[in-house]
Amino acid sequence: MGFLDFFSGNKDARDEKTVDRLKKKLLNKHQQTAERKRAIELLANLGSEAAISALLHRFSFHTPGTIVDEEEKDMVFEALQQAGPKAIPPLEEFIRRENTVYWPIRALAEIGGEERAVDTVLASLDSIEDRFEQSMNRMTQLVSCLRDFHSPKVMERLIALLEDEDEEIRFLALDGLSTFDDEQDAVEAIVSRLLVEDETVRIKTFVTDLLLERHWNVKKNRKALSEQLPAQYFVDDTGVVQRR
Repeated sequence: MGFLDFFSGNKDARDEKTVDRLKKKLLNKHQQTAERKRAIELLANLGSEAAISALLHRFSFHTPGTIVDEEEKDMVFEALQQAGPKAIPPLEEFIRRENTVYWPIRALAEIGGEERAVDTVLASLDSIEDRFEQSMNRMTQLVSCLRDFHSPKVMERLIALLEDEDEEIRFLALDGLSTFDDEQDAVEAIVSRLLVEDETVRIKTFVTDLLLERHWNVKKNRKALSEQLPAQYFVDDTGVVQRR
């Protein structure tokens, strides 16, 4: 090891210790907000991937004060934007592993583009291998975030998720698909949930409310829907669901 390498190694070790120390302050809910904000500033100034990764963990908890919580998260979000492309690897890693992904996905879309953010979310969904509580929490967060994107990939995945065994996932998929109301495939997929005999009341009510609100034409499924809709609803001659 050369003379300069020796001091470089010492600097890396010092930076690592600094990041660890600041991260502890940042993640301490009982710390004064001024101290946490100072930790955000110092980590942002360091700018290393380790420092950015530490910043991302601020999204993992809520402080008792809503305004303070939002201010600190806004600070982290701005720091990520200022970091630019070097924030992308830590963001992708965080999204692949953690549950609280709303802000990181927003940041990734801002920095790396929506397509990259969508690909990361879909890959993260594909990586979920079990249905234990932690995995389901992750899945719920990821599916919920798909609502913010409007692309064929997203629509295709949301349609597939309508067949998921978990009602909350199906509900979130329907909610996301409702933003594709200019796409016939999405509309037909949504309406089809009313024709699933053992679908839950919550899902069927949500779909019925969408039909009333959006005035989608369901003429081709008129007979089948007439048999499935609650008594207070009917499909009129134009194929639109109405309330009696």
